[in-house]
Amino acid sequence: MRIHRSAAATGLVLSLISPATFAQDDAMKGAPAGEAMQAMPAPAKVESPSMGWTDAEKAAEQVAKGKAALEACQKAYQSAPGLTDKAKITVQMPDGMQTDTMEMSFGGGNDMRLTMGSLQVVSSGDTVYFVPDQPADKYIARKIEGNVNSTLAQMLPGFAVPAPGFTLRQPIAGRPVTDAFAMGAPAAIEVKGFRERDGAQEVLLAGQGAEGLVRLDPKTSFVTMYRMVITPEGLPEEIKIGFNVALEPKAGALEKPITFDGGKRTAVKGVEELFDAGDMGEPEEPEVKVKVGDVAPLAELVTLDGKKVDLASYKGKVVVVDFWATWCGPCRKGLPGLQKFADEMKGNDKVVVHPVNVWERTKGDDLVKAVGDFWTKQGFTMQVLLDTEAKFIGQYGFQGIPACIVIGSDGKLVSTHIGYDPKMGDTLKAEVMKALGAGK
Repeated sequence: MRIHRSAAATGLVLSLISPATFAQDDAMKGAPAGEAMQAMPAPAKVESPSMGWTDAEKAAEQVAKGKAALEACQKAYQSAPGLTDKAKITVQMPDGMQTDTMEMSFGGGNDMRLTMGSLQVVSSGDTVYFVPDQPADKYIARKIEGNVNSTLAQMLPGFAVPAPGFTLRQPIAGRPVTDAFAMGAPAAIEVKGFRERDGAQEVLLAGQGAEGLVRLDPKTSFVTMYRMVITPEGLPEEIKIGFNVALEPKAGALEKPITFDGGKRTAVKGVEELFDAGDMGEPEEPEVKVKVGDVAPLAELVTLDGKKVDLASYKGKVVVVDFWATWCGPCRKGLPGLQKFADEMKGNDKVVVHPVNVWERTKGDDLVKAVGDFWTKQGFTMQVLLDTEAKFIGQYGFQGIPACIVIGSDGKLVSTHIGYDPKMGDTLKAEVMKALGAGK
């Protein structure tokens, strides 16, 4: 399964694109192997929400005002007899900008509806329903335990809604009000400041690897906008994801009660049944220009110490090339397996393994240092090559990384892989051994 920017909002969890998705951690447990991060050459700079805040606005008495403002905010969301909200969600990622919209309706008790595209989460009576865009013939139904939020957290590990109204109205017991704005931050976030500006209340939030700003309407205490900037855990500090959410909350009784009709879909109990093997169909073919059996494009690349390596010089050998970047979570997750595979191939002079770095923000000496420091820190011994202008990867037409190719001793493409796969080492070993046999 590839993680497209648009698909990130409608995968196993209702999350536009969380750092957990970006870093490929446990929030994606249960998802099929083969996740890939869509990539563009230069991660964009994301401005910090704390810029422009004075020491006076971050003083202890202002922090207390900020906490009080958020407590009043949560009470406003919980006390409204009915509530509708529209969210325009813009996410700034290393591969560019993404914008999505979400609509929310809250009735009495646990009744609610969240809609993002064709994906829906509906709660009516004592049951919550998760209705994904795919597969189109199933939905998950679960009896509510506690409230809708806590039930969804059990149904969908890593569940997060990129709009605070849901968590403010349906808080999970024991969690602070700031949880509504966390967006998957690596650690808990806290109030760090408060100010009144342009007719609105603003609350500054911060925690390890995260900074945020919440803007409140002083008349209603509803959230009209919030920003959160996060550095995904385990990635370089310069890699940040920025969330900007504009909201239109309105209190008032709903015109129609919230009900659910599953139509022709079948109810299942959990994610495992929702995405069973029969639903996956044929493996998705990577969108590449070069097909298996075609003559594989080659290139002259450089090592970290500036030496040139012409891949054409490996004629008669099987060559494994893995495209990666320091900021790419799935790449970082897959490289140790590639190193293990390379170690197993050390005794075979007919096999060459080269990780090829692409799509970094830095250039020149800064690039060499960034990649070299990362390589040394990880303890990798494979010879990494640099595709500084992304011309080599461009010949294959990959739109995401990690991407891996195997080139046979005859110079033809043996296989193409895109995305992280925990069993990639075994797959490569089998493909290389087959290619070596075919070359005899």
